[in-house]
Amino acid sequence: MSWQAVTLTYRARSPLLLGRYPLGFIQRTRTFIPGWTLWGALTATLTRACFPQADGARYEAVGAWVEHNLLTSYAYLLVEGGLAAPHFRDGGWYYGPLPATQFEARFVTSLGQTAVAPGSLTAETNTLHETETLSPYDLATGEPARWRFTLYRQGSEEVSQSEDEMLAALTPEALLAALRTLVVGADRSAGLGRLELETAGAWQAVAGDAWPVPLDRDGPTLRAHVRVADLDGNQVRGRAEVIPWRWWKNTPDPDGRSWGPGQQQSVQCCYVPGCEVADDWQPVVGPWGFWQAQHECGA
Repeated sequence: MSWQAVTLTYRARSPLLLGRYPLGFIQRTRTFIPGWTLWGALTATLTRACFPQADGARYEAVGAWVEHNLLTSYAYLLVEGGLAAPHFRDGGWYYGPLPATQFEARFVTSLGQTAVAPGSLTAETNTLHETETLSPYDLATGEPARWRFTLYRQGSEEVSQSEDEMLAALTPEALLAALRTLVVGADRSAGLGRLELETAGAWQAVAGDAWPVPLDRDGPTLRAHVRVADLDGNQVRGRAEVIPWRWWKNTPDPDGRSWGPGQQQSVQCCYVPGCEVADDWQPVVGPWGFWQAQHECGA
C-alpha cells in the first residue's frame, strides 16, 4: 500500500467556530481544526462534487472511504511563517512563537447572543451567552488568517465502477480542484467556517503501510490527539481531555432500525496536542487524523 501527501494552505474567508467546552456562559472555540472536523468537510465536499444527486447513504459511503483512504493532519493557523501548534515552553503554554495570551488577543474574537421567543420578543432568564470565534484576520497586523494541514492520499492502480474506486481514481489535480473550498466547524449554514485553497505544495511519497507516517511530527510534541488507551501514560507529559463522540446513520440497520441524529454516542479520552511523549514512540496517522502507535493501526 502506498501513500502520497501534499501540504495545503487555505485562507479564511469567514470566522471559524470549532466547538470546545463551555466556560460558564462562554461558548469556547478550539484554536486548531481537528482531524475529525476536516474529515466531515472532506466528506461533504467530495460527495457533492462527485455525486451531485447524493442521498444520505451516499454521504455515509464516501465518509467511510475518506476515513481510511484520504487522511489529514490537524490544521493550524500560520503565524510568522510557521504553524501555531500548541506546546509547552518556559513553563507556559504557547501557540507557535506566541504565548497563549498573545495568540488569543490576535486571533480569538467573540459575540454576545441570546434566544428570543418570536411571539413575545422576550428571552428566558440566563439565556444570554457569548460565543468565541477565530477571526479571518490577524487582529494585530490586519493580514488574512491562513490555515495549513497535510492531506494524505492512498494510491490505487485498480479502477472499476464502484463508488470507492471512482473516488480513488481521482487524479491529484482533480482532487485538489474539488477541494478548492472547504466549510468547517459549527454554524456553517450561517456563513461561518469558509476556507479557500490558496497554495498547494508538491505531492510526495510518504512512508507507511496500512497508515501513513505523519510528516508534521515535531520531536516529542504531539500534533494530534492520541487515545489514552493507545499510549502508556508513563511516556506522556501533559494532559488529557474527554471528547464526546456522536454519530448517526441515514439507512436502516439489518434489523430495520434507523439510528437518527445523536442516538449513537461514546466518549473518547485523549491526550491533547501539545503533550510531550518519549522520543522512541513511533506514531502513524489513523482515522480522523488521530495519531496511533504503528502496532495499534496494524501498520
